[in-house]
Amino acid sequence: MYGDPHHVHTTTISQEVASFVMDNPNIPTFCMGDLNNIMHVNEKCGLNPANAARIRNFCWLVKNCGFFDLGYNGLAYTWTNKHFTTNPTFQRLDRCLANAEWCVAFPRTVVFHFPMIYSDHTSFLAILDSHTEKPKKPF
Repeated sequence: MYGDPHHVHTTTISQEVASFVMDNPNIPTFCMGDLNNIMHVNEKCGLNPANAARIRNFCWLVKNCGFFDLGYNGLAYTWTNKHFTTNPTFQRLDRCLANAEWCVAFPRTVVFHFPMIYSDHTSFLAILDSHTEKPKKPF
């Protein structure tokens, strides 16, 4: 999925996603891509504050669709404005979302964020049947 970077068509995109999910109940659903939205203020680092209304609307879409954020391994931010010497901004705009049916069908899905090399976005990979053991937390 590709979210509108200018937030002109965000409502239309959200309605299409919600409609797809509502028209296909109980089917494993996975949504990944540059969603051009963040879910928490801590997913943005830069001079300008995060837009609370956009966060609220995006979180509403995620909740309304029954999606879960699948998390990630690797870099916390997936986009930068590349203004490293003046006013850098970093955000987590790219993510993988899935519904409960997906999580039951593919319980070992693991997401990796890779370093930014040529693009202003990281590349990322979702492995659906990972054999990577989740690290055990010390007591």
